[in-house]
Amino acid sequence: MNIYLKSDEEIISVIDRLIQTKEKEVNLIVPSRAQIWQSSINLKLLKREADNLGKDVTLVVTDDLGAEMAQRIGFAVKKEKDLPVELVKEEEPILDEVPTFIKDEVEKETEMEIEPKEEQNDKDMIEFLVEELKPDKELNQSFPFSQEKKTLVSSKPNSFKSQMADIVNLESKIKKKIVSKLENKKQEFFKKPKEPIIKESYSDSILKEKRPAFDSVIKKPFSLNWSKLLIAFIVLTFAVAGLVGFLVLPTTEIIITPKTEKVSFDLSVVGSKEISQINEELNEIPLQEIEATKTKSREFNATGEKEISEKAHGTIVIYNEYSSDPQTLVATTRFQSPNGKIFRIFESITVPGAKIEEGKIVPNSIEVEVIADQSGEEYNIEPTDFTIPGFKGTPKYAGFYGRSKSSMKDGYIGKVKIVTDKDIKKAEEVLIKEVKEEINKTFQEQIPTELKIIDNSIKEDTVTILTAKEGDRMDKFTVEIEGTISALLFKEEDLKKLVDLNVVSMISENKVPLSETQQIKWIDPVIDSSREKVSFSLYAEEKVAWKIDEQALKENLIDQSETEVRSYLASQPEIEKAKVSFWPFWVKKIPNQIEKIEIIIDFESL
Repeated sequence: MNIYLKSDEEIISVIDRLIQTKEKEVNLIVPSRAQIWQSSINLKLLKREADNLGKDVTLVVTDDLGAEMAQRIGFAVKKEKDLPVELVKEEEPILDEVPTFIKDEVEKETEMEIEPKEEQNDKDMIEFLVEELKPDKELNQSFPFSQEKKTLVSSKPNSFKSQMADIVNLESKIKKKIVSKLENKKQEFFKKPKEPIIKESYSDSILKEKRPAFDSVIKKPFSLNWSKLLIAFIVLTFAVAGLVGFLVLPTTEIIITPKTEKVSFDLSVVGSKEISQINEELNEIPLQEIEATKTKSREFNATGEKEISEKAHGTIVIYNEYSSDPQTLVATTRFQSPNGKIFRIFESITVPGAKIEEGKIVPNSIEVEVIADQSGEEYNIEPTDFTIPGFKGTPKYAGFYGRSKSSMKDGYIGKVKIVTDKDIKKAEEVLIKEVKEEINKTFQEQIPTELKIIDNSIKEDTVTILTAKEGDRMDKFTVEIEGTISALLFKEEDLKKLVDLNVVSMISENKVPLSETQQIKWIDPVIDSSREKVSFSLYAEEKVAWKIDEQALKENLIDQSETEVRSYLASQPEIEKAKVSFWPFWVKKIPNQIEKIEIIIDFESL
């Protein structure tokens, strides 16, 4: 498709016609003095939009200079004489003309920004070629006017560069405003919202490395002169601040250090568990007693050894199935097990007679302790029946017998472990140490932070419980320790208050005690046997300060100058030193409002 450009047709109109064309391949027939040749920016902008639209645009030109300029930008170029006659004469199918009101608006905007000069067209084209062709020696040699152009450039280099910069800047401004106006008018004309056609300003892409989006140029609102507004706002702010500072802010701060003196005295104080608060008349303070208890046990190894020869022993039940008459057995009567082991009774016993029930004999019995006839482990036998060898060969041998319910034990010949006195003492020492550590920790956790312990009132007790005694035959034994700790405590604050009360009773009404300067010393308190009372002998020192009547001071200082204030403060006997500060810095006298005067009594430096 062919599009014929008019000599005075703007680049915006060309792009708009290109957008409305549906064909992909387009021939633009450009007159030799068309406005599109005024600046390389026009060609670059046209090339960019053609690429964005996906159209193959060929420029049909009438002169070599225009052809070279278009080729440099990247366009396909044809000379008008190379086209077929019927193509040259073909009328352009126009989709629709640019509305008159849009064209008028564009022309109006253009006239406001710049008055184009006809003679500038050739200069821009030549200037473009100078810039583009200057590094290319081959091209310079190929053009017949290259020598003439070099002479022109060398004679006025600064004027050409300045002209090019002005054209670029001016062209950029014009296009931004024209495109914005055109787009708005087009949307109203076609009654349909449309995205901006040109996304970026091509002139900006040449002047800056980072090109702003063209749609941001289109949407940029009209801006006020913010710098002037900011300056006005700052001036107004300072003026208001100055007025507020002059009328509202003036204040005076006076830091006063009062005169002081030291008071010292001896004092006897009694701590008692019978009271709960300070008794000023009797100089008594409350006492508290705290107690903690801990029990701990552990098994220890016996380390002693002993050579022994011991007989097994146990218990048997002796039965009488012989007659209803009781039978006496003397001490050491023998009882024999089936394997021939002999055990004897310790003392004489009487076996009850048997019972006759329904004509039958029911045996009667007695339980006795027996001991092996000899030492050794072989007598540690399991439960079994026993006969009485002394009745052998008589009817009583079958009528009297014994039977053990449990095994015989402790029969042994050799070395065994025994508990020694050293074992017991060592076990107690280890366990008592552990108990004390744990009980002290528990005790400290029970003490409130405001209470102070009377050192010589701490009392510790331990009780030892043993499961064995010295010489006991065993491999292990157990020791149990029960520990108790107690102490008397008092509130240190109670003692300080009592000292303060005594100081107040010793000074005049125009002075106040300074508790933070207290220094109290005492010797070991005396504790009575019942641990109900403790006697303290104290030596106390404390500073007292003269009182400052702040209200009267403020009233006397109102509206006085700095010199008058310093003179007045120096004349006051209760003031050691004073520091006066005015704010803001230009204020040189006390405000006439009491609430704007601040007095600080400095006790920390005393």
